[in-house]
Amino acid sequence: MIRRSVERWATHHELLSNARALAGFRRHRITALMTAGCDTADVGMAALVVEVATVAFFLDDQQNNAARTDRTDAYDRLNARLRAVIRGAHVDGEDTPLVRALSDVLVRLGPLAPDDWHARFRHDLLLTLDGHDAENAYRRNASAPDVGSFLTMRRDASFCHPLFDMLELSRNAVLSPEVYRSRPYRVIREAVADIMCWTNDIHSLHMELAAGEPINYVSVLRHAGAHTTAQAVEEVCRRIDSRVKDFLGARQELGALLTGLLVPHTLQDLILDCVSGFESWAGRMEEWDRTGTNRFDPSAVGPSGLPTYVEDLLPS
Repeated sequence: MIRRSVERWATHHELLSNARALAGFRRHRITALMTAGCDTADVGMAALVVEVATVAFFLDDQQNNAARTDRTDAYDRLNARLRAVIRGAHVDGEDTPLVRALSDVLVRLGPLAPDDWHARFRHDLLLTLDGHDAENAYRRNASAPDVGSFLTMRRDASFCHPLFDMLELSRNAVLSPEVYRSRPYRVIREAVADIMCWTNDIHSLHMELAAGEPINYVSVLRHAGAHTTAQAVEEVCRRIDSRVKDFLGARQELGALLTGLLVPHTLQDLILDCVSGFESWAGRMEEWDRTGTNRFDPSAVGPSGLPTYVEDLLPS
């Protein structure tokens, strides 16, 4: 039911334009990935989470499309228009499907959350676009970032933070500013984002090496000169394991913080359940990357770097 709802929404907004694109989108299995984190939500809210994730994946695909077809200026125009909509601009007949789709979910989210949630959700969306700008600067220069710059840029650009906000909302666990800004909750979000991004970098490495893509943790470590490709893969796996330990420690610390702040037990349970949702999503991501999607199958990708179900959605 959720998958069909999302497919109707994506078709309505012209993200999917024909039967071939729809069939390819089904094989991509975004719904199967995202529902791991919002399994306690009703159908409507779960579909909204998957729709936001669909925008994220299509945006990533168009960023790759722009890089592989030497049209980063077109992606810059898309990025600028998305920023305007996030800040409250209305869409018009000249807007592309991605702009219209993002505007639609923002409007529908309006009555579902308090103002402080909306403020940080929009902030996190803008942070994603900032990350894309930073990544594209390296692509334009055909250069690789240093490790320190890469880690923050990769996390910001991944769209993980807006999706964490959506999972929080879907589990009725909207946090107070005090809890949201706390050290353990920040560590939890950053650690899960890193785990997911770095796992993805390992699974997509074969395609990105072939395309000369510099935004991959393995490639960044290799470029730094201290590792072969195999050694860099091993080092990224070691660092993923370290971030898992960071996550587990921060989750325990968050429980103690909630008790110390006298957060009602019912809300404590919802917040810790939300963190478990992040964990479930990260676990599903590893399985999805490995066996659950055709996203990393070179036969499912066209010469522009786009999955074969995705049309060219860049502005002219």
